[in-house]
Amino acid sequence: MWAKRLLRNTWIFAAIMLAVVALFSWILASSAFGYEFLTGATAHEKMIYPIVRVTTGQAGGSGTLVYSKPVNDPATQGKYSTYVLTNFHVIAGAISRTSEWDSDLKKNVQVEHRGTVYVEIFQYRGVSTTIGVLKVESDIAVYNENEDMALLHLRTEKQIKNIADIAIPGSVPELVVMSPTVAVGCSLLFPPLPTTGILTRLNLLVYSLPYHMSSSQIIYGNSGGAMFVGDTGRFIGIPSLVAVAGWSTPITHMGLFIPIERICTWLKKQHYQFIYDGKYTEKVCLEDREKDIAAKVKKDK
Repeated sequence: MWAKRLLRNTWIFAAIMLAVVALFSWILASSAFGYEFLTGATAHEKMIYPIVRVTTGQAGGSGTLVYSKPVNDPATQGKYSTYVLTNFHVIAGAISRTSEWDSDLKKNVQVEHRGTVYVEIFQYRGVSTTIGVLKVESDIAVYNENEDMALLHLRTEKQIKNIADIAIPGSVPELVVMSPTVAVGCSLLFPPLPTTGILTRLNLLVYSLPYHMSSSQIIYGNSGGAMFVGDTGRFIGIPSLVAVAGWSTPITHMGLFIPIERICTWLKKQHYQFIYDGKYTEKVCLEDREKDIAAKVKKDK
C-alpha cells in the first residue's frame, strides 16, 4: 500500500513538474515570438481609428486611412489631401463600362463610368465607444482588378488624424510564421472589430499572386481593412480572401491578406509612392503619372 501511494505521489509530482515546464516553455516561446499585443489607447490609435467603412450604395466593406498631408501648392494653403486603401472588389459596384458610338472615330469605344464611393470615418467617445460617423464622398483615384486593390481620394480638404503606420519593406524586421497579427475591419459592416492571431503562411500563391495567411479571423466585411503586426501596430497588408470548405463554408481563421510588398510595388507603379515614402511629394508624383498616361495614349494611337 505504501509503495502504491509513493508511486502515485511520484506520478502526481511528475505531472505537476511537466505542467510547470510546459507553462514556462510557452511563456518563453511567446516572448520569443513577440506574442505581446498592443493594448489600450495606443492600440486604438494605431490599429482601430485608421479603419473606415467603405460603401458604394450596392455593397460595402472596409478601408484604411493611409495618407493625410497638406497639399503641395501655395495656392491651397491649409488644405489637406487624404487617401484610403481598400480592395477593388469592395468598390467594384461603383465602376461600370459601356460601349458608345464615337462619331469622330466612327466606331464603338469603351467608356468607363466611376460613381461616388462613400467613406465613413468613425467618431469615438472616450477610447472605444463609437458615437457616429463622418461620411465623406470620395473619388476612385486608381484601381487594379487583378491585384484587387483600389486607392480612394477623399473630397474633404480637412486633415484626418490617425493614419495607419505603413511597414515599408526593408524598414522593419522580416515577418516570419508565428509573428503576432491583428486583423481589423468592419465585419458585417459593424464599426471596426479587431481579431488577434499569428502569421501562419507566407507567400501562398492564389491566381499566381502572393498572399500571406493569418489566423486572425477575417469575416465578411473585413475586406479592404487592415492586417497589423500585433506588437507594433504597423500596417502589413489588406485582408482580401478567406479559405472555404464544403458548401462554401468560410474558414475564418485561414484568412489571406495582400502583403505590404505587393501594395508598395503597385502604388509605385501607379506613381502613388508618396503614400508610403516621405521622400516623394504628391504633386511631383501625380505630374509624373499624367506624363506616363499621356505617353501611353500617344503610343496607342
